[in-house]
Amino acid sequence: MIDLSTIDHIFLYPGVTDLRKGRNSLRHMAYEISKDDNQHKLFLFCNRKTNLIKIYEKDENGVRVYIRSLDESRFGWPRDINEAKLINRSQLEWLLKGLKYIKFEEKTTKEKVIF
Repeated sequence: MIDLSTIDHIFLYPGVTDLRKGRNSLRHMAYEISKDDNQHKLFLFCNRKTNLIKIYEKDENGVRVYIRSLDESRFGWPRDINEAKLINRSQLEWLLKGLKYIKFEEKTTKEKVIF
């Protein structure tokens, strides 16, 4: 089980990934996204049907690879770098449950002046 409280960064690799790739290939793809340092990071990759995710977890001790699959629904996955968004821990939990993560924008409210 992934302890999300210890994760420094979460990265979604946009588009389709051939999930037959092993940990070494995923390591190279993860390095394209973020340079190697001593931070605890998650990298998520998705297949063409968007029903399978491979999670590459890198920490100071090594790497772990997890697989999450959905039977009926599909993951809401970004198709290109323009659709890719930085997500937080709660949005990751939604994504892993099979729900579409939503990027919430902070709304600026105008204060009403009453005389």
